[in-house]
Amino acid sequence: GAKRSHLTMAEMHFAAGAKEIRPSHSHAGYYKSWKEAKEAINKLAYDPVITGLGSAHVMGGCAMGQDESQCVVNSDGSYKYLNGLYIIDGSVFPTSLGVNPQLTIYGMSARNATALADKLKA
Repeated sequence: GAKRSHLTMAEMHFAAGAKEIRPSHSHAGYYKSWKEAKEAINKLAYDPVITGLGSAHVMGGCAMGQDESQCVVNSDGSYKYLNGLYIIDGSVFPTSLGVNPQLTIYGMSARNATALADKLKA
């Protein structure tokens, strides 16, 4: 999976106009073409600890919306299939926003948490 990811990212970067790339692998060099990168990445060893993996701004997985065939969370954050469960975080987005989601999550969380608190007080 890591090798396939490195190959795909290298290809995308060069297709987007990159002049040089370096995969997140301890033994990788800098490559100036898709052909050079492809050949080098295919020769790299993929043993534990020599390949860096990470993610940021993970979103999605518990999509919010009305369509029950695609969404498991209502607009108030309540889970559709278990009473009393609320999901109030970035997992309710249908997919990654492509930008830092901090303010969007703050706003949505403040709205839904306040509504839940009001509901629980009643």
